[in-house]
Amino acid sequence: MTATPLASEEAVLEIRELSVALPRGADRPFAIEGVNLKIYPREILCVVGESGSGKSVTAFTIMGLLARALKPAGGEIWFEKRDLLKATPPELRELRGNRVSMIFQEPMTALSPTMKIGRQIEETLRIHTRMSGAERRHRTLELMGLVNIPTPEQLSQRYPHQLSGGQRQRVMIAMALALEPALLIADEPTTALDVTTQAQILELIRTIQQRSNAAVLFVTHDLGVVADIADRVAVMQGGKIVETGTVSEVLRAPKRSYTRALLAAIPGLRNRTARNPDAGAPKVLEVEHLSKTYVSTGLTLRRTVTRAVEQVDLVIRRGETLAIVGESGSGKSTMARCICGLIEPSGGTIEIEGRDLSTRSGGRNRDQNRLVQIIFQDPNRSLDPRWTVGQSMVEGMRNLGITRGESNHRAQMLMDKVGLSAAALDRYPHEFSGGQRQRICVARAVSMQPRLLIADEAVSALDVSVQAQVLALLAKLQQEMQLSMLFITHDLRVAVQISDNIAVMHQGRIVEHGPALEIFANPQHDYSRRLFKSAPGQRQQL
Repeated sequence: MTATPLASEEAVLEIRELSVALPRGADRPFAIEGVNLKIYPREILCVVGESGSGKSVTAFTIMGLLARALKPAGGEIWFEKRDLLKATPPELRELRGNRVSMIFQEPMTALSPTMKIGRQIEETLRIHTRMSGAERRHRTLELMGLVNIPTPEQLSQRYPHQLSGGQRQRVMIAMALALEPALLIADEPTTALDVTTQAQILELIRTIQQRSNAAVLFVTHDLGVVADIADRVAVMQGGKIVETGTVSEVLRAPKRSYTRALLAAIPGLRNRTARNPDAGAPKVLEVEHLSKTYVSTGLTLRRTVTRAVEQVDLVIRRGETLAIVGESGSGKSTMARCICGLIEPSGGTIEIEGRDLSTRSGGRNRDQNRLVQIIFQDPNRSLDPRWTVGQSMVEGMRNLGITRGESNHRAQMLMDKVGLSAAALDRYPHEFSGGQRQRICVARAVSMQPRLLIADEAVSALDVSVQAQVLALLAKLQQEMQLSMLFITHDLRVAVQISDNIAVMHQGRIVEHGPALEIFANPQHDYSRRLFKSAPGQRQQL
């Protein structure tokens, strides 16, 4: 941690009574109301809270990047002796990237897909400096090395889609740091990253911040991340700051009930769902020697062979949850897509209740597809924005030959089970929050009455309280319907909470498998130990 700022030091950024109005018809008058914050040199201030609490709106207001529907309604934002709310657009453009920089949550949408990453980093230098082309290229490679991107000369010539998620986020950090800003704003920069990449990014931000004496405003919903990186914490609820203090004060002795509720919602052993799986229950899923190999040919006509999944064996019994954990690229999602029939395996067998679903001679029939259903990470991309929720819910049931009346009745019943009203069936996906959309995806998946439910990073993008609600919902439905579940996650805290058994996957192989509590307490494989050590907040806080 950095040193506590001196009382005599001048704040890098001071926000005074800041309010931002929401449009008419919103659930409250203000997105943020009466916000007061100070950030000092060499300090990392974490702003935490649930989705909709106003964290990102605060960050975007500082940057002058508010959506058109949102309008500042009062207050001041003082940075380098000027009120940013009164700055002209040219003045804000001069500040952005130069004195104030931002790392966005999703680098794939923040980076241009049509420009090589080296050119995108160089663009910041071209706009804000008088460096020559050679100087800009040298500085670009220097920045890529600073954020630990391997072989900068080679990777600078690649497009964003040719990099991993962690590498893309490092590119965003390099762009943000190009001109050594006085204030760095990081808006959920590690949400979708696996634990080892997340740990690397957090360490990178901390190291660079200490080296440059910059102030960092770090927006997150993950209190494990807060424990790892923050000097001070500001907790937001309903657009207001409800508690501030040092990281130890807020996490160890929270004063507000809302903060205590956030801490209680962190997945881990203390709120682990009581589980009593039947070790003698019949097998629902049995996978033997499952493999998936990709062969590609580049411009040089040289064949490249990638073994995404290699010789995987798995068994899941009725009512059991098996969590698959591992880094990005370990093969978790590829294996899941093979099991549910979205991609064709290269070898091995997949059986559901003794029925062989691994045939590669024409795909599965409708009844076989019903046996395995999947919930994806992003409900926005899982639901058709042009269809009502009801249309999305009944489509699969109608394809199975279920009558319209029975399909509608089952949809209404399931909406009640997931905590939503039947009236929601007539609304569109954009009219719901992220957590509500994921509940809809859960309802749609179980409407098919599957034997196996696959959850592929289904809660990784949700804040801790909504995440806890969705996990509780899955546990309830699993018990009521005697579902078996394959739960894929990079969050070890979630894996420990929800699973009976854990399988650790590395480079396409299962390297360790066993009861969740045993794996947590005493991981045997070196890779498993590294994973647990990298977990936000460290293993002792799981």
